[in-house]
Amino acid sequence: MVIIEALLFTAAFLVVKYFWNYRRFFYLANKVPLSSFDYSIKGLYKVLKADNKTIFRIIREGFANNNVCTKSWFGLFLFVGIVKPEDVKLVLNSKDCLDKPRFLKFTNMPKGSLFGDVEYWHSHRKLLNPYFGARSLRNVIPIFNNKVKVLMTNLKKMEGTGEFNVLYSMTALTLETIIKVMEYDVDLQNQKSEVRDVFIKNLEKFLKIVTVRAFKFWLHPDIIFKSTKLYQKQLETASKTAMGFSQNIIQNAQNLLQEDVNNNERSKTFIRALVNPKNGFSSDEIQDEVHTVVLAAQDTSAIASSSTLLLLAMYKDVQRKVVDELHRIFGKTLDAPYLDYEKINELHYLEMVINETMRLLPVVPYVFRENSVDIGISEGYVIPTGTYIVIPIFEIHRSKKIWGEDADQFRPERFEKENSEKIPSYAYIPFAKGPRICIGWRYAMLLMKIQLANILLRYEVDTSLKFEELEYQFNITMNVSQGYKISLKERIID
Repeated sequence: MVIIEALLFTAAFLVVKYFWNYRRFFYLANKVPLSSFDYSIKGLYKVLKADNKTIFRIIREGFANNNVCTKSWFGLFLFVGIVKPEDVKLVLNSKDCLDKPRFLKFTNMPKGSLFGDVEYWHSHRKLLNPYFGARSLRNVIPIFNNKVKVLMTNLKKMEGTGEFNVLYSMTALTLETIIKVMEYDVDLQNQKSEVRDVFIKNLEKFLKIVTVRAFKFWLHPDIIFKSTKLYQKQLETASKTAMGFSQNIIQNAQNLLQEDVNNNERSKTFIRALVNPKNGFSSDEIQDEVHTVVLAAQDTSAIASSSTLLLLAMYKDVQRKVVDELHRIFGKTLDAPYLDYEKINELHYLEMVINETMRLLPVVPYVFRENSVDIGISEGYVIPTGTYIVIPIFEIHRSKKIWGEDADQFRPERFEKENSEKIPSYAYIPFAKGPRICIGWRYAMLLMKIQLANILLRYEVDTSLKFEELEYQFNITMNVSQGYKISLKERIID
């Protein structure tokens, strides 16, 4: 009896001590409005047992009716969502909010410059930034054009065959392209569909496992996770994705670096810069960065271009306007000529369509940060140190307060110059913004324009899916649950 009383006293003492030490944290947190999340045992059980589609719905409901900020508790972890563009700008640009939340470190995602901590990110980003700037774009345009021509040859086989999930074709193109940019070559697009699609399907499985682990706190400790079948499945799926090419990519870059007699100066490409011993990156850091580039490229470009084609298939009037612009620039032809930098920059309406697609269907629906100091935001709220700050891009992009009553409608004209100038700068953030903006966003936009111009010149795109019936699932990125189902018919030129 004495032992039990001693244990209870000790437990009570530790609890009191914890709350005393963090009294300011809980005082500030208490002032933040509570979200509509169901905190009952039944509600928590739903989250822990939810599939990826239900997780996305639960997160969305948690941020419903959020005017400034709302909080959700997950155990002792505090999540605060912010929706006002001025607050988003403050957080994304603050030197005290550069770190990614600790719970993301339990996902087994490659660290790289995307998921690495601040110190890791800063050293890598400083090296890589010059290779992803506007000046470097011209160097990759020939690669993009050549790979898109392979895509067009393969899409010919799908013409008139009914609906198919175009994401598989877009992903094969994107992976093949980014690997070529890293000076290695693989042939994914010309593989038989069952061989090609195994890379994409395993990548989907890998990201689903990552999401499951993030939301199941008992799987966070490595000692537990690595004893599960889920961990073995993650290793297996990762090896069967394009990440399995990483060692070949790295070895090839090392060979090219040795052959380059001029490598005493700046390396020619970012992959050579990574493997250059002068820059001091370990083999694990190099591999993580290669994995990160592969994953990020697939997520941004492949999903975004598939989403754009899907919406254009739904909205034929918009598709017609895109084709009219293409005909003005290239003439009435089925085969797009080589798209150089100048021609790509003329595709203004197509860029508006891509922007509107990524507003409605952002590839990354939520961005997370962890603050190292208290952060004051609108209406006097203060987010306490150590909070997991959530920027719900999906909700911000569809806010009627920002975008008007037609916020849920597909209307590319809202990105015309005279209209876009009225949009608050941090109300549209498909690639995030601030110091940790997606490093490859210019590459993604460039590739999307080239591939979409080619496809839309040759094909009429159709679908049986309706926008209002679309369902979404959360796999770190956001996917359409029904798949990106379109059909192709050769365009008839007037």
